[in-house]
Formats: sequence, C-alpha cells, structure tokens
Amino acid sequence: MEWEFQFLNYIQKHIRSDILDFIMPLISYLGTLGAVWILIALISLFTKKYREFGITLSFDLIISLIPCNLIFKPIVNRIRPYVLNNTITLIVPPEIDASFPSGHTFFAFSAATICFIYNKKFGCLLYILAALIGFSRLYLYIHFPTDVFFGAVFGTLTAIGAFYMEKIIFKSDRSLDK
Repeated sequence: MEWEFQFLNYIQKHIRSDILDFIMPLISYLGTLGAVWILIALISLFTKKYREFGITLSFDLIISLIPCNLIFKPIVNRIRPYVLNNTITLIVPPEIDASFPSGHTFFAFSAATICFIYNKKFGCLLYILAALIGFSRLYLYIHFPTDVFFGAVFGTLTAIGAFYMEKIIFKSDRSLDK
C-alpha cells in the first residue's frame, strides 16, 4: 500500500492544478451512479438502429452491479485513501462505501467494452472517457491505484461475460462483427 500512497501523493504534488481541480470532479461526476451509461442505454433503447446495443448495455449494467457492489465492495471492504491519510483536503464530497474496486471505473470500462463490441470508433472514445474517469478517482484521492486498475479489469471482463450471457439467455444472433 506504500507505493499506492506514493503514487497518489505524486499526483497531488506534481499534477494537481486549479484547472484540473475544476475539470476532474466534472469527469468523475459523469460516472456517478452510472448515470452517463444509463442515459446512453436508454437513448439507444428508444432508437431502432441501436436497440440491440441498448439491450446489451442495459443487461451489462445490471449484471455489473453484482460483482462490483454486491460481492467485491462488501467482501474486501477497503478503506478509502483519504480516510487513512487525513492530511488531504478533498475537493469532492467523501464517499460512503468501500474503496475496492472503483465503481466509477468498473462501470465505465464495462460500458466502454460493450460499446467497443458494437462500434469500435465509439468504443475507443468511451475507453478514453473511462480512463479519464479512472484517473479522476485517483486525482480526487477517492481511490487507490489498485482500486482503479481492478475496476477497469473486472468491468471489462464482466462486460464480455454479460455480452455472451445476453446472447445465450435471449438467444440473440448478435455478433462481434457488428
């Protein structure tokens, strides 16, 4: 854990700035409660061209709740970095749940992966947004680097699993070639 604090403190000392203090909470906010991903799913569900994608993304977001919020967070129950290092002044409200894994990052990478499966260009843009959301969580001293890393890994893997589960359950003929 020592190296994780060194990493977080490096960000605070060498990267933190007034402009990023304004931008990073906004980027982080995009991942709050999965709102941006839910909005994308809902918009897609109501458009014929993107309905299949919307169904898959919705299914993925529901499935992602299980490992992230119902398994990992309660079992690992990791304390957040700002609690262990109370010398940091947060610029966002403190989080009340466990730190591992980063839910913002988990859902961002999960949604980006589903988007990438359906549309490589849009998916790449969402992977960039997902990475920015993950970095914002470090910048804001809300998560440890391993929280963000495993949020990205588990989110990606959950999305792939949800994609194939959705194909089996709903007997869809969607393919990765779309």
